[in-house]
Amino acid sequence: KGTECCLSLAATVRVMDGMLISVFERRLKVSLNTLLVTIQPKLDAIRSLGAQARILSIRGEHVPLIDMGHALGYRTGPAEVKGVILLVEDDAGRRAALLVDDVLGQHQVVIKSIQANYRLVEGIAAATILGDGRVALILDVNAILLSHARWSAPVEQRLAAG
Repeated sequence: KGTECCLSLAATVRVMDGMLISVFERRLKVSLNTLLVTIQPKLDAIRSLGAQARILSIRGEHVPLIDMGHALGYRTGPAEVKGVILLVEDDAGRRAALLVDDVLGQHQVVIKSIQANYRLVEGIAAATILGDGRVALILDVNAILLSHARWSAPVEQRLAAG
């Protein structure tokens, strides 16, 4: 008399605390381990460097501003600064400001590797299925900051690095 249920999970399943964000009408997650602060952008704190590079001045520190829509290939040109900025830090201590459209809330999610099930996707660490059934990609902050540092370096340094 009663019901017995058995739930089995794959050994490779991990749980992550993350912030759900929106970029170009797509849902993404950022690990709370890398997120330092979320701020509303103030235009006077943003400076242009050259044709496309921008930096954000925050708390006496200057950090690169990375438009996530452009970085992930969702749009071709840099966006206007009107969304939300996430100040993040990678494992090496590098900091950057990620420009996103909106912050949708903090959630704990079960994640699954993209590389093990599909292929390596630069800037994406894993994926999760949200409560509404949609898939949200989980950003790889380490890869994003490393890639940005590599491509924002002077051409001579990029050629020397091979």
